[in-house]
This record gives sequence, C-alpha cells and structure tokens, in this order.
Amino acid sequence: MEYRIAYRVLPAGVGPDDYEPADLEPREDVVELPAPEGGYGPAVPDVQAALRDMLPDGDEPIAIRFLD
Repeated sequence: MEYRIAYRVLPAGVGPDDYEPADLEPREDVVELPAPEGGYGPAVPDVQAALRDMLPDGDEPIAIRFLD
C-alpha cells in the first residue's frame, strides 16, 4: 500500500540541540508498505525505516506526518 509522507530531514552529525525544526529541509515522499492489520495504518518505525532507505547515510527522518 502506498502512503504519502511529509517529514523533515535531520542531517547526519546534527544533534537534538543543534537545530530549529523550521530550519530543516521539508520533504514529501511516497513509501510502499504492507497493508496494516486492523486498519490503523503502518507503524511509525516501519515508516522511518522506509524513509531512511531513501536518504543519504546518517540522515534521519523526523516530524513525520501522513498526508493521505
């Protein structure tokens, strides 16, 4: 099942006290994940893993929102 996700990218080497959320790159991507059981949508760790696979090594997806 496809999900359209909005998120921000925390670059590799940037710590939690080293940025303002508004300064991080906003992105939107579509990820393909198995259909969830129970109708609640995919688990956030599964979404994070799918997004990490799309980002350069060390970059971290944060502030994840489902758009559809």
